Amino acid sequence: MLLTRRHTMKRASEFAMVRAEGTSTAGRFLVLNTAPSLDGAHAHSRFGIITTKRIGHAVVRNKLRRQVREILREHAEPLSGGLFVVLVVRASAAKADYRALESDFLHLMRRQLRKMNS
Repeated sequence: MLLTRRHTMKRASEFAMVRAEGTSTAGRFLVLNTAPSLDGAHAHSRFGIITTKRIGHAVVRNKLRRQVREILREHAEPLSGGLFVVLVVRASAAKADYRALESDFLHLMRRQLRKMNS
């Protein structure tokens, strides 16, 4: 899945809507928040990544964002279909390697899909 400009969230109001109205699943390194598109106008999912200064300096935060974007490119296909998805990177992710982040994301995605289907 390609993450183009139309697949990313930039507005604070979109992030706030997902955090307020969506469902959340927490893992060891990431927190996955999802909310359905309210108006149904979005045929594709939109993704946002939050990395706070608590994680570390800019180099660390940017590295984690790049890793999370790559994980989304590889594995976010089941989350397509008009969802708003926000991934919050936790401070413990700064010491994690790529495979641990990927494993945590896949685990969270399975849990979130089960929540949505039940």
